[in-house]
Amino acid sequence: MAKRKPPTLLYGPVYVTAGPHKGRIGFYDAEDDESHKIEHGIVYFADFGISPYYYSIRLSFLVEPTTDALMRRREELHGILTSYRDDYLEGKDRVPYLEELHLVEGVLAERMFTARLTASSTGAQIFLSYSSRDKQFVRWLAVDLRNLGHRVWLDEWEILVGESIPRRIAHGLDQSDFVAVVLSKHAVESHWVENEWQAKYWEEIERKRVLVLPILKDDCRVPTLLRAKKYADFRHDYADGFEALGVSLTRLRGKTVSAKANQSLNRTRRKRRAG
Repeated sequence: MAKRKPPTLLYGPVYVTAGPHKGRIGFYDAEDDESHKIEHGIVYFADFGISPYYYSIRLSFLVEPTTDALMRRREELHGILTSYRDDYLEGKDRVPYLEELHLVEGVLAERMFTARLTASSTGAQIFLSYSSRDKQFVRWLAVDLRNLGHRVWLDEWEILVGESIPRRIAHGLDQSDFVAVVLSKHAVESHWVENEWQAKYWEEIERKRVLVLPILKDDCRVPTLLRAKKYADFRHDYADGFEALGVSLTRLRGKTVSAKANQSLNRTRRKRRAG
């Protein structure tokens, strides 16, 4: 597992990766230290101001939560609160879990709302190609990419009732900087998915620049044309796969911007010569 950076924000939701609170979602509040040698942060496992209890946790144990981590923790908390086993929680013992669940639900709702209704004008334009059977995974991925500052083309967000599906997909592909193809057992059997990423693949060959980004969701037969490519591996750890994808997008986006700037400059030069 790759070592992830501690949060750089001054406050906000965090995921605990190690220690006695491993796996929990909390609200982080940076400790004030003029020497800038802070090693611990204050974490509440509830919305800020709701619970009087807080914990001092090492910054190296804290990362910003992915949507996948939030969803998994929500399921765990629901399981804890609805279990009727011998260790069933009653009364005040349920309160900390209810407070954390309220925090997780709030963060998820805000994240989903922000991803659907806001779009960055500076990030990469990413077309998500996937099988409908992987829709839940892709929704989480789309939300995380939007919150990272990228512009995401997801069919259920972009195609309105009554619009031509093939026409809208073709337009989305044309306008995208990258096609991120989610590879799974279902996706490799889908002709829709194959047609989407191959359209961008041949453009990649022609332009000699990376345009197709493979994302390995689970073990499957990787298409021949994509086998030579390095993929973002989400099979064992979503956060590791997302971090690899995010780093690659940042670097590739810089190359894309430079290439577009050069194309614009060349067009300007040709116009001046023609004039």
